[in-house]
Amino acid sequence: MTNNIVGIAQEIYEEIGEASGFSISAITQWLRRNIGGLNTNLNQNFEVDGTTFEITPSLSDIEKYIFKKMYFIYYFDVQIKSTGSTSDFMSIRDDYGTVTRSSKNELLRNYVSVRKQEYEELKQLIAQYRNNNSSPLQVAGDDTIPGFYDPRTIGNTRARQFFGF
Repeated sequence: MTNNIVGIAQEIYEEIGEASGFSISAITQWLRRNIGGLNTNLNQNFEVDGTTFEITPSLSDIEKYIFKKMYFIYYFDVQIKSTGSTSDFMSIRDDYGTVTRSSKNELLRNYVSVRKQEYEELKQLIAQYRNNNSSPLQVAGDDTIPGFYDPRTIGNTRARQFFGF
């Protein structure tokens, strides 16, 4: 498991696919700029060393997965914005062959659907992470000292009847 920004960017690049139009350096820059967003989402204090590009303290697997999810949402946002600049043809045909392409609206609908799914999964991951890593703010009493229960001092009539008071 790598804790280096460049290593995480390499993993993202391989998961998205090399033909995505994004480079490892662009992904690295996005990750460096958005470490604060990860901190905000997870209530942590991660930092990126400017010379080694190491994240301190080390990211756990779930923290790294959440960081990648954040990038994927950004990636689909960019794809949604760039879909408007594509041509809107369904099929072009000439003497040498036919080229068929999805319409711009269909492509946009697919990107929006995948982005929504990624966002919902990110929200669930963050909620689960916060729940698993939360600690109580206050602990009342001391559970190591055994308590004393005297049914005569409690206004419980059933206990009084049972003990004959």
